[in-house]
Amino acid sequence: MMSHKLTVHKKAYTRKSYTRKGHIHVKAAHVGASTFKITDRGAVGRGRPVVGKLKRGTLGVHFHKSADARHRIEAAHAKKYGEKHVVHQLIALEVLNKRVNPELAKKAKEDAHWVAGSFKGHKRVPTGTGFKRKALRDVA
Repeated sequence: MMSHKLTVHKKAYTRKSYTRKGHIHVKAAHVGASTFKITDRGAVGRGRPVVGKLKRGTLGVHFHKSADARHRIEAAHAKKYGEKHVVHQLIALEVLNKRVNPELAKKAKEDAHWVAGSFKGHKRVPTGTGFKRKALRDVA
């Protein structure tokens, strides 16, 4: 995904008067026009990511590998860091990639479902007896 710069032109407007905390009255004022550049994030409403940035390679999973290979890596991380940590990172990957790379997002969601069902904290349990969140059950 290439990030392009967009030029945004904001029109001038008159701000209405209002009262701040402490009963301080702020007069109406004219706000001038301004122009600035922003990074194009695609569709409308795709502003700054709420999830935040992930450091590359912290999870150690490569999504071009088979599901078994990914599960082995994720299991090792879940034993070391805990099930919640791994699930949160996989869900973050899913959210950040659902528009850019839907295949990767689907794999991340399925892997999060697998980890959530196979672990309780740092302990491996039989698949399907771990913690399952409602949002993770509906893997498409």
